[in-house]
Amino acid sequence: MPPARDRPPSVVLTLGLLGDEQTGSGRILRAAQGTGQPVWLTLRQLVRDPPEWTAVSRVGPHPAAASGGSLTEQTVHICENPVIVALAADRLGSECAPLVCTNGQPGAATLLLLRALVAAGARLAHHGDFDWGGVRIGNVLHARLPLVPWRFDTEAYIRAADSVASPQSLTGAPASASWDPRLNAAMRRVGRRIEEELMLEELLADLVV
Repeated sequence: MPPARDRPPSVVLTLGLLGDEQTGSGRILRAAQGTGQPVWLTLRQLVRDPPEWTAVSRVGPHPAAASGGSLTEQTVHICENPVIVALAADRLGSECAPLVCTNGQPGAATLLLLRALVAAGARLAHHGDFDWGGVRIGNVLHARLPLVPWRFDTEAYIRAADSVASPQSLTGAPASASWDPRLNAAMRRVGRRIEEELMLEELLADLVV
């Protein structure tokens, strides 16, 4: 293992999170949200200068609504792949609902951010790749956080398999989805891997504020 000084920092990619005016991290988020730009937050920022989520009345993109209150009942969407964040920024900009990317298996920064959002009252909705790796990532998140699936269940998989072109076959050891016991059987029966990008239009439609 490389020495600590040589290890890459734990980071989390975000879009549309409305930060507060009191903290440095919050001001970075607020400025980026206003221009529809993604933001990478480091674990160091989230530990040493965490945004004051309770000072924000919503995590959506309307600063006029940010005069006080909490994040109660605001949905933060979670995706697996950074390309979804990039495309959401390109297509929706500042009109994108709050989005957090795990960038594969969630690291310390991702989990810390998501736990802070839950503590402030946000509702989390998760989507990932329909492959065995994506199922395992979902299992990790569901084991550690209160989540609801976001177009990431048996019905969504079958609809996607019927409507998108995906020549990729499922490979690797199967995994059971803790949030949907039927998903494993459906994926094994259809036998196709469906990446998040292939469901882009549906996902973006959900992210429009």
